[in-house]
Formats: sequence, C-alpha cells, structure tokens
Amino acid sequence: MYETQINNSLMDQKTAAAYLGTTVGSLNTWRATGKYKIPYVRWGHNIRYKKDDLDAWIAEHQQNAQPIA
Repeated sequence: MYETQINNSLMDQKTAAAYLGTTVGSLNTWRATGKYKIPYVRWGHNIRYKKDDLDAWIAEHQQNAQPIA
C-alpha cells in the first residue's frame, strides 16, 4: 500500500490515486473523458490534486444504503 503523509498541499497523481483507492490510469481516464470532474491543477505536464478537493468529491459521491423494509 502506498502511504505518505497527506495534508492540504498538492498531491501528485500516484498519491491522489492511492488516497481515492483507484489507479493513476483511472484518474487520467476520468479527467480525459469528463466522467468524474475532480478538480486538479496542471503545471506543464504535471497534474496535482488538493486533499480538500478530493474529500469534497468523495462527499458528493457518497451514497447511503437504504434499509430494506
């Protein structure tokens, strides 16, 4: 498991993917296709993500299970 100390500084793609439990390839696909609109910062060829943005995205996509009656 890839672990690093995470604060609100910018995370590289590998760290962001590990934080979300996905792969760098999935992040690239989501960004290219617009499937999921996760905010990011681009500096030349570098892509970075803020932890607060990832947390907000997770909260938006959280689904609560409904009890079966």
